[in-house]
Amino acid sequence: MALKDYNVDRVKQHISILDKYEYGGSVFVDRRRSRPRWFDGRFLKAADLNRESGYFLTRQSDLAVATGTGVVEGLMVKQKDSTRITIAQGHGMTFDGERVFLPNDVDISLHNIALAEELNVKMGLSRKPAPPDRSRSGIYVIALRPLEFTANPTASYPVDVDGKRQMRDGSIIEATAITLVPFSYPAGASRSSEARRAEVAHQLFTQTTEYRIPSTTLPLAMIEMRRGNLLWLDNHMVRRDMGAVHSDVLGFGFTPRPIRSAHFKQYNTMIQDIVDQRQGTDAGLRFSATEYFRSLPSAGRLPAASVDLSTLTQYYFPDVMDVEMSIIPADEMGLLIEESLLLPPIRLDDETAMENTSVMVLLPVPRHVFYSETKAIKKRPDTIRFPIKSARSQFTPRDYLSLFQSKLPDFKTPKVKDEETLRQGAWQRLLSTETFVWFVRRRHVSYKDEITGTAVHVMTNEHKDETEMRRYQRTLGLYDEFTTLKIRGSAAADLEMVRLLTIPKFTKSEVMMRSALKEFNDTDKLDERHAASVSVRFAGKDVGKGLDKLDERIFKGTDDEKTEQRKKLAETLRAPELDDLAQKLETNEAEILADDLHTRLTGPDTPEEIAAFILSKKEELESGRIEEPE
Repeated sequence: MALKDYNVDRVKQHISILDKYEYGGSVFVDRRRSRPRWFDGRFLKAADLNRESGYFLTRQSDLAVATGTGVVEGLMVKQKDSTRITIAQGHGMTFDGERVFLPNDVDISLHNIALAEELNVKMGLSRKPAPPDRSRSGIYVIALRPLEFTANPTASYPVDVDGKRQMRDGSIIEATAITLVPFSYPAGASRSSEARRAEVAHQLFTQTTEYRIPSTTLPLAMIEMRRGNLLWLDNHMVRRDMGAVHSDVLGFGFTPRPIRSAHFKQYNTMIQDIVDQRQGTDAGLRFSATEYFRSLPSAGRLPAASVDLSTLTQYYFPDVMDVEMSIIPADEMGLLIEESLLLPPIRLDDETAMENTSVMVLLPVPRHVFYSETKAIKKRPDTIRFPIKSARSQFTPRDYLSLFQSKLPDFKTPKVKDEETLRQGAWQRLLSTETFVWFVRRRHVSYKDEITGTAVHVMTNEHKDETEMRRYQRTLGLYDEFTTLKIRGSAAADLEMVRLLTIPKFTKSEVMMRSALKEFNDTDKLDERHAASVSVRFAGKDVGKGLDKLDERIFKGTDDEKTEQRKKLAETLRAPELDDLAQKLETNEAEILADDLHTRLTGPDTPEEIAAFILSKKEELESGRIEEPE
């Protein structure tokens, strides 16, 4: 890269010309940036050098503010106990363009952090007294503030004949101070600390006027104290990551992006704190958002227990809001959240706004699970409602007819279809292991969900894949069993079986091929639903790696003896569970399990007894205890 010569020797004009154009209004003078002009024969004075350094410091600050202010890296605050906090190392830029820096993690007591007014008093900048350290109560902002100190006394020579030598500090040392800035929350705020936290978040993230912290400080976190003890700590309430802060998006008056991002992070931290608190008190995770929040970001998490799938109702959002639920591939969740951040927050204190708000509740799942489960859930969202109607009635005439149909003998109650039961069962299965699900605010712009254009099927060499699968099945003597399954099953089930068994890992592993065929056969009716459930168990990209790792340890003897052992393991219908165990166990524990399993496969144990043994070992692993065999 060639170095470019910049024209730094600017043309200087005489002050008389400047006065002429400044008076006419076409020239503006920056009074902050004035530096001495050096030439031969001029005396060098300390004031001139100080003005020179002040000029460059001012210019450096202007450039820093232009690139953005906020936290550059690190500086996360964590609570250690009721009176101590830890601030991670890092650095950032204040709103005045000054750099603040912590070279190491700082463990400090809240009683040792000076208030901003107290620091000013000690530095001689103010006479306002500060409250005693151990009686502080209220909401404060933990911030970093740049300071300068003078040190290293140096002898100065006299500047005139009668002058005397003096001792003056000859160095300026930069430092960073940790300080507390009082935050004035709205008058008449709730007595509950969590309610005050929610009100402050509502004020900062939804009001048009943002809280202005002193420009000489860099805010890191917000805390509330009562008589010197910490009640709560919130990093994202006032923390802003470094970046160019735009006033809005394309001039439409939206909230600046850093504030929307901070609201999203602050809410997710607070909802986690609420869930942890309720789990510790056995209060249950089914609660309404209005119990803890006055506003919500346009995307975030909510407890999965707030959705009742037996009645398709939800308890988290107010009843006047339109709420739907669906599943989504996990790798697409980030895109939806990114798009939703362009939308305004969800206000919970304005009923008119809530009536015109639509929310989608989403459950992220792996893509292969999404493919199989959408067949049972039918891909379209389920509308979920609030269980209690506290607003005006929204019943339609059809609802009233349904309500009083017991008095009208001509009407018959429609029976619930088996399809609906299957859909609810799929939701129950997906949500059973989840603590949180996600919500995003939906747009009101009407758009078509179908893709514009022509769908192009991605072609593969399916003839070669199926030929390889059949060849391998003939080698194992399984082709007749596969043909019987094709005759028994529906066309959709046949497609699902072929799609799974042509995956290369099935044509390379006898255990995987035998186990999958046994599970396809383990049903009275081989339909698409059963075939899809088998695919979910075997289609994961890591399924089979654990069995490959222990293959030589489990199956021993002659080729015929190994084949009989693999047949017996396939009949247990627990090959995926064994594979998961083999991947999660340590090497020595996995070898002990393999030796024990080999003994059972070659002994009198039935497949059912071996299946129970595998499940018991899996339960021991999940509970944190693996016992060695007797």
